[in-house]
Amino acid sequence: MRAYAPILVAALLAGCEATVEVPQICITNRNIAVPGSPIGLQVSTPPFPVDVENEIPLLSTNASNTTLTIQSVSIIPSSGNPDLSGVTLAVLAVQPSSGSAVNVVSYQRTPTASPPPELVLTGGSVNITPYLVSGQANLTLSLSGRPPTTNWTTDVKTCLSGQSNVSP
Repeated sequence: MRAYAPILVAALLAGCEATVEVPQICITNRNIAVPGSPIGLQVSTPPFPVDVENEIPLLSTNASNTTLTIQSVSIIPSSGNPDLSGVTLAVLAVQPSSGSAVNVVSYQRTPTASPPPELVLTGGSVNITPYLVSGQANLTLSLSGRPPTTNWTTDVKTCLSGQSNVSP
């Protein structure tokens, strides 16, 4: 995106409307705290922000002319050595400024699959632009099945793509 900035600025100065394509950009949040579940119930992280506007500064976050979808999210344990083998379902949701959270991507492990060292959530088709708050997506991760029993931290790599129509 940053490589296209001079071209976009020139087009806007010439009075042209431009469509900005974001093929894929990944943003990593480090050391997100995940609570343990001593009795094996569902656990959720507190909301954590993904600053879309900071990473894609020329992108309009106006919901009427921008579409952004989260394509995948990788949950990469960074401390606590969690056992992810009991996680059967992981869901990432975006929390709007008011109202209920909206599920965006998920992971579901088949019973015959080997336990992964990290979780990769996919299936994104939800436009998250209407849920951005000051250019940020406030995300929450929920784990079901038999999540790790002790507290741990994870790096969360969020990959998204989209497009925006920009006019002078």
